[in-house]
Amino acid sequence: MDARGRLVAVEGGSGAGKTTLVRTASRTLDWDPLAEAFDRLDPAPSLDFASPTELLRIEATLLAEEARRYRWARRRVASGRTVLADTGFLGPVSYTAGLIALGRVPAAIGRSVRESARSAIDRGSLGIPDLTVYLKTTAVERSRRAAADRVHHPSSLGPRHEAVSRVEARCFEGPLPATLPDRFRTLRAGSEARTLVPRLGALVDRADPSPASRKEALVALALLAAPAETPRRGAAGTNR
Repeated sequence: MDARGRLVAVEGGSGAGKTTLVRTASRTLDWDPLAEAFDRLDPAPSLDFASPTELLRIEATLLAEEARRYRWARRRVASGRTVLADTGFLGPVSYTAGLIALGRVPAAIGRSVRESARSAIDRGSLGIPDLTVYLKTTAVERSRRAAADRVHHPSSLGPRHEAVSRVEARCFEGPLPATLPDRFRTLRAGSEARTLVPRLGALVDRADPSPASRKEALVALALLAAPAETPRRGAAGTNR
């Protein structure tokens, strides 16, 4: 790998093994790990909501933390370090879009979250990683890993996370790599983290060395929000 730092993110459904891979790869490759937004908040917000307004508050809190972690990561990259993030920085957008596509919240919530993210991108305080690696796993593999760590994967949220993960997967495995092939890759992740590290390192070595641009971030934002444009019929739910 060259001496210039890069900003890399690991994405995947809940239970895909993102956190374990980030920790293992960071130790092995001497990269800087970056925890996901939720894990950085103290106190951590509840992810349960009883109304669309409550969901909007949760997503606004998470999006503000995404901006903080993005700015931190870019500063580290500017100093020559490679940062490996546990999830990218537009998670509130894609998660809300998934809930809308499932018919669980009104589309107006997605538009609000998307516009907030766009404003942050325009200000330069939010963007996408230079490379995002999506971990492709089966539902059985995700369920097994989630069951082994109920602290980070509470069973009460499991069905909802899994349903949204399936919506997000269609975007990470389809439109994103097709439209931004230099910024998005998929990695089959059925094996242990230590065996994935060399493959992850090779993907980063072969990646476009230039930083992701504002234009690319806006394209990714539109694609991640797209599932919300064609929501399924059904009553809005009351849980995230």
